[in-house]
Amino acid sequence: MTFADGRERWFHINKVPLQEESGECDKVLCVAMDVTERKRAELALRESEEKHRRLVEFLPDGIFILKEDRMAFVNQSAVRILRASGAGEVVGRTAADFVQPASRERAAERIDQILQGGRYHAIEGIFLGADGAPLDVELTAFPFVMEGEPAIMGVAHDITERKKAEEEIRRLNAELEQRVLDRTAQLETANRELESFAYSVSHDLRAPLRSMDGFGQALQEDYGSVLDEQGLDYLQRIRSASKRMGLLIDDLLKLSRLTRGELRRQPLDLSAMAARALEELRGAEPNRRVECRIAAALAAPGDERLVCAVLENLLGNAWKFTSRRKAAVIEFGSSVSPAGETVFFVRDNGAGFNMDHADKLFHAFQRLHTMQEFPGNGIGLATVQRIIHRHGGRVWGEGELEKGATFYFTLPA
Repeated sequence: MTFADGRERWFHINKVPLQEESGECDKVLCVAMDVTERKRAELALRESEEKHRRLVEFLPDGIFILKEDRMAFVNQSAVRILRASGAGEVVGRTAADFVQPASRERAAERIDQILQGGRYHAIEGIFLGADGAPLDVELTAFPFVMEGEPAIMGVAHDITERKKAEEEIRRLNAELEQRVLDRTAQLETANRELESFAYSVSHDLRAPLRSMDGFGQALQEDYGSVLDEQGLDYLQRIRSASKRMGLLIDDLLKLSRLTRGELRRQPLDLSAMAARALEELRGAEPNRRVECRIAAALAAPGDERLVCAVLENLLGNAWKFTSRRKAAVIEFGSSVSPAGETVFFVRDNGAGFNMDHADKLFHAFQRLHTMQEFPGNGIGLATVQRIIHRHGGRVWGEGELEKGATFYFTLPA
C-alpha cells in the first residue's frame, strides 16, 4: 500500500463476513497486519541468497557439497575441473567415483572423520574426472550442515598446469645436472691434457733452449775473437732470445698451475699481505723514493697463496710503471660500491695506459708498453684475472697515459 506521502508498506489482510440475524451478509470485518519489516527481511534474504549463489557459482575454484557420500551440489568450476558436460553428470554420484581405486578406502576414512566433526583436510593428489581420466587436484574439505543434516563442503583447485611446470623444472634440473657432469668430465679431460702439455713444455722445450744458449756461449767464448762487432751482436741476441723464451715458459707454467688445485678459502689480512709485498720490492731497489699508502684492516676471504700472487702482481706492476717518477706514489685501499660490494684497488701515479686498448690488459702476453720502456712478459694481469675469477670475483682497470692507473678487484665471501 502506498500512502499519500509516498511511503510504501506491506499489509496482511484477513476478511471475515458479518451475518445479520436474518442471515444476510452486508458487512465485512477486515483485520490488517503491517508485515513491512517481514517482507523486507524476506527480500533481503532472497537477495543475499542470490548473491551468495552467484558468488559460489562463478568462483574460479570448484565448490561441491557431499551428503551421505553422494554429490549434492557442484558449481560450474567443479564441473569444468571434473571435465563433466554439466552438473547433472556429477550430482548424485558417489565420492568413490572420483577417487582412484587404490585410494578409495583411505578416502572413505577421511570422509567419516570429517562427518564426525573432525578438522578439515587439505589433500593434494591425483583424482578421477567424470570421464575416468586422471587429474591433479588440490582439495580442501570440512564439515558442513545442509538441511539440518551433516554434510561435507569441499573446495577443489586444479593444479594440473602447476604439476606440469614442476615436472618440467625437474626435467630441466636433471638435464642441467647431466650437463654439469658432462662439462666436469670435459674439464677434467682438459686439465689432464694441460698437465701433459705442461710436462712437455717443462721437459721437451727446455732442452733445445738450453742447447741454443749453451752453444751460443761456447761460440762467444771460443770464437768471439774472430767475429766482428755485428756478429757478436747477433750472437748476443740469440742468447737473449733463448733466455727470454725460457722465462716465457716459466710464466706459462705458472699460469697453467693457477687453474688447477682446490681453493683453500680462509680469512685474509690483505693489508699485511700488501705490506710484505711492498717491503720485498723496496728491498730489491732500496734507493728508490716511493710513497706507499696501505689502508688499515683490509680483509677478505680467499686462498692465501693465490691472493698473495694477485697483490704481488698488481703492486709489482705499480712499482715497475712508476720507476720513471721522482716522487712515486702507490696506494692500496678499498671502497664500497652502490650495491654494497667491497671493491679493493691498487693505484699508482706512473705511466698509465690508453683506455682504448683496455681490452688487451688481461690477455696473456699482450703488452701496452714496449720491452725497451718497461721489462716484462705480459703475463701478470692474466694471472690476476684467472685467480680473481676462480674466487668468483671481478677485476678491471682504469688509466690515462702518464697519469697513472688503478686496478680494481673483488673477493666475494
